[in-house]
Amino acid sequence: MRMIYRACVLGGLIGLASGCSIAAEDTGEAEQPIIFGEEVKECDRALAAVGAVVFHFFDPEYPEYGEFDDFFCSATLIAPKVALTARHCVETWYFDPEPAFSNYVTFGQDAYAPEHKAKITSFLAAPPGPAGLLNDGGRDIAVLYLDKAPKGIKPAQLGKFKTSMLGKKFRIAGFGQTEEFTAGIKYEGKATARALSGDWYPLLFNNDYEAFDEWYWTDASLASGTPEEEAAWWAPGTFALEPGYELLAGGLPGEQVSCWGDSGGPLLQGKTAKELTVYGVSFAGEGSIATNCALGGGYAVLNDEMLNWVKAAVKAAP
Repeated sequence: MRMIYRACVLGGLIGLASGCSIAAEDTGEAEQPIIFGEEVKECDRALAAVGAVVFHFFDPEYPEYGEFDDFFCSATLIAPKVALTARHCVETWYFDPEPAFSNYVTFGQDAYAPEHKAKITSFLAAPPGPAGLLNDGGRDIAVLYLDKAPKGIKPAQLGKFKTSMLGKKFRIAGFGQTEEFTAGIKYEGKATARALSGDWYPLLFNNDYEAFDEWYWTDASLASGTPEEEAAWWAPGTFALEPGYELLAGGLPGEQVSCWGDSGGPLLQGKTAKELTVYGVSFAGEGSIATNCALGGGYAVLNDEMLNWVKAAVKAAP
């Protein structure tokens, strides 16, 4: 975790009139995961490939602990029996396999009442590179191998993220926390691709130190509240995007941001299930006391190297 929310851990526009329409460009007062996002309608199949990573707990040796499901990350179906998520999602204790835990990807609007449920049989995590934003090696991508293909869900395509895409708007989706601190329901939003390199806090605040200073002392949910820490957060290199591998997206006026539980969720283009294309994976979101996570999201992008790695991982599916 360090000083930035991992969009995983525990556990996504304005409400539209009933029906299944694409979210309007303009925004007003937000109501609910993806921070300031819009709940995906049950009849909207465009984002059917976006699923939730869930563990089922039951230990027969300790039945007094009970039996329950809990959601902790998001993922996207990219082949009939392969889903794309964040590497740190498979490195948590939630992925401790037997005897107590079984891990699934669920599909549908509600992580706890899914339309489809596929058991994760194994996974493959991308090798880390030099330290990225969270100082843990960056390149936060993994694939999940499923025991069966969810019926009626078209896998999303894979797309290469190019530097020419900076400044363009993308769709984001996931089951993570909202500004209301709810989680487990699929939400979507819009996020502009802002930067592929640079220092996190100067990027978030457009190099406005006074704005950063005010936020640090009043609204930074993970701040210790010391001058030394504030100086370290702003200093070059303390928290920096791995150039070309990590992207800052979302958080501009009227836009949305990924949060806790949205880790592994996709950075997307395409309005229909046929067009849906994944260009990156959510792995971090900046914290705020007032609005949970609302300043900007970190995405591991599918550049040439990572796109080729994911394609090879799909081919290697057992």
